[in-house]
Amino acid sequence: MRKVRHLLALIVVAGMSTSVLPAIAEANSATSIGGGRLGETGVIVNSVEGDGVSAPPETSALSYLIADFETGEVLAAKNPHKKLPPASTLKTLTALTLISRINMDKSYTGTWREASTIGNKVGIWKNRKYKVRDIWYGLMLQSGNDAGVALANISGGIKKTSQLMRAKAKSVKAYDTIPKSPHGLDTPGQVSTAYDLALIARAAMKDKNFRKIVATKTYTFPNSGPRNVDRKIRNLNKLMFTYPGVIGVKTGYTTKGRNTYIGIAKQDGRTIIITFMHLRYGRDELAKKLFDWGFTAVGKVDPVGELVS
Repeated sequence: MRKVRHLLALIVVAGMSTSVLPAIAEANSATSIGGGRLGETGVIVNSVEGDGVSAPPETSALSYLIADFETGEVLAAKNPHKKLPPASTLKTLTALTLISRINMDKSYTGTWREASTIGNKVGIWKNRKYKVRDIWYGLMLQSGNDAGVALANISGGIKKTSQLMRAKAKSVKAYDTIPKSPHGLDTPGQVSTAYDLALIARAAMKDKNFRKIVATKTYTFPNSGPRNVDRKIRNLNKLMFTYPGVIGVKTGYTTKGRNTYIGIAKQDGRTIIITFMHLRYGRDELAKKLFDWGFTAVGKVDPVGELVS
């Protein structure tokens, strides 16, 4: 929009008519991935009168997106291409990148790197063996940052894994996503967007192992922590337990990223995907409101863009 305003100012100075502004705004939107109105800033929605569809919920989240998961039609959005820290929702890209590259039955021996990782951990310990399958559950349910480090180590290290993740993001047209870690902890220059997170999750859900893992409510992670116990972990996506039809995907929180979220729910033959970024508080409450609005609006509002395939 800054470019549009600057161009308008130049037009006015040159004595040209400001009636060209709609064409300029349209061109600006058309250059954004997903097309439609997704190049606009602020809340983006096409109003419908008489169909019982109200405005999308108001929120302090800096960005969000609500879309029909099956068709890819974006029903509403707020700053969908705004680059922000993704927090642990980035683990969805880790899974998309690596889950088909590593044999689920392969064993991995823990190192000091996992145990020294900060934030959430599932309890990978030095010199203990773990099945890759267990590590994936530790990553996606418990949001174990140590599990992300382990999967990166298996794949050639954090730097190599970040390169693989960047290439995978580009392959699904998540062009604004810059991964620099396998776990999403705040790292300078590491960003994604509400739009990109939806693309990444939609692609990841094509993998049957991923679908099964993110839809799991509880899991027993073996040989955890200094006490070497079998630890029962519970999916941190609380809507798995409280909102009808939720089938994934990932929560996130860091100091810079604040609350981030990717969610998918299915009701009455319709499947809605939502994403949001940088919400200070009220993650589950907002997620419910966005889902509710999406299920009410799908099939009634004209899309404002699309999730490209």
